[in-house]
Amino acid sequence: MIDYDEHIDDEMDIMNEGGSSTKSQVSQAIHLEDQISTINLRKPITITGETSIAECLQLMQEERIGCLLITEDDKLVGIFTERDIIRRIVGKNLSHDEIDVQDYMTPDPDILKVDAPLAFALNYMVLGGYRHVPIVDEDSKPLACLSIKDIVKHIGNYYFSEIANLPPTPKNPGWATVDGG
Repeated sequence: MIDYDEHIDDEMDIMNEGGSSTKSQVSQAIHLEDQISTINLRKPITITGETSIAECLQLMQEERIGCLLITEDDKLVGIFTERDIIRRIVGKNLSHDEIDVQDYMTPDPDILKVDAPLAFALNYMVLGGYRHVPIVDEDSKPLACLSIKDIVKHIGNYYFSEIANLPPTPKNPGWATVDGG
């Protein structure tokens, strides 16, 4: 039986042989209580409920995004994600030009405020099974859409030198396979 804790310790020793640059940057470290506002989020793509599924699919593809926020009078009323496409549309002989997103969106999605801590947001997303969570202001106006990818990118940017300087292969060849698993 493989003792993964021992292998992780070995890997950490190898990574830390040259010293860690984060030790001298403690005052600038990412903290669990940092707010969502510390992440560089892009503006959300908002649409109305009457937008056709064909338009939604084209917009998502053009913008290279995984979700659209549906608004009514500048207030969030729903979210339309890749998951909605797979669960509610794919395999059903539907005319994408003739059906509206309001019939296939997730209405009244769970939301977060921009001042929510990153740790809370990440825990919220994991427990809820969300890949995207709308970020709204006090009036329910969408400010952004937080994705797991945004959080990982934020952490990766902070620890870039540590990540970029990892050895190309782990010490234990049993960890990596030809399949990448």
